[in-house]
Amino acid sequence: MHDYFAVEPLIVARLKECLAEATVQSTWGMPKLQETSDLPPSVLVFLEEDRPGQIADDGITQKVEQVWLCLVVVSDAESEAGPLIARVIKAMAGWQPDDPIFSPFHRVKSHFAPDYSPNGIYYFPLAFSTHFVFNV
Repeated sequence: MHDYFAVEPLIVARLKECLAEATVQSTWGMPKLQETSDLPPSVLVFLEEDRPGQIADDGITQKVEQVWLCLVVVSDAESEAGPLIARVIKAMAGWQPDDPIFSPFHRVKSHFAPDYSPNGIYYFPLAFSTHFVFNV
């Protein structure tokens, strides 16, 4: 593996394929969000957590779990959030990337809670986990 974040563009492509009604883009975390009125509806993708596992006896092979956040962003929580959240879950839960190095994704609890900004934008975090073997 030459790119430790190789699954990120695969996630973005998957969501773009499944969610024609929303903008999908990657970012580098909550502090990097640039809130604008044209942001919703969208799904922002970023690495929430990286969990290195045990290293094999050879010292160069390690199982890694990555948790990727799909942040659903809407301006109308009542009418937009539920359908978009359902579509993201359907697109990601159980999805196996074409690259067999990654395990199928499963939904996990996010460290972030749903949130609302004074600008009238709602945020709903959906976290999905995959694992792979990293060779040093």
